[in-house]
Amino acid sequence: MVDAGPAPVVSARGAAASVYLLRDGRLAPKNVATASAAAQDVITALFEVGKRPGDGFGSALRGFRLEQTVLGRYGVDSGVRNDPENPVGLRLHVIVNGPGRLGRTAMAQITCTARLREEIWAVKITQTTAKGPMALGEHTCREYHDLAVAGVNLPP
Repeated sequence: MVDAGPAPVVSARGAAASVYLLRDGRLAPKNVATASAAAQDVITALFEVGKRPGDGFGSALRGFRLEQTVLGRYGVDSGVRNDPENPVGLRLHVIVNGPGRLGRTAMAQITCTARLREEIWAVKITQTTAKGPMALGEHTCREYHDLAVAGVNLPP
């Protein structure tokens, strides 16, 4: 047997990311711990931190459960070419389950958190219900700028 150095070590390092929570019912950024910097892990953290309010922050996602997130190319179906002159971004599809219909503020939290990643150009939201999936549309954060805390610049 030949000794080839120390045994490999697996590091379970987490990451930190900003998510949008609510302060007095308006969107405000908060740094939270995440499993990684990947968009899916950041959205998972958004739902998890929303279950335990504190520090003056709340969440419109309370009672809702994240079922799945799927990253896909944005613009491929609309005939956009993949070249440096016309780059293709990503669309994050977020599927949630919960009581009642997901409200505008909850959709803003999901969308604006995802749009902090510049490669994500749009967020598609679907809510699963007892009657089946309900498409809630494709969004950018621009449509929620009226919900920001004063002095906070939301992503596009």
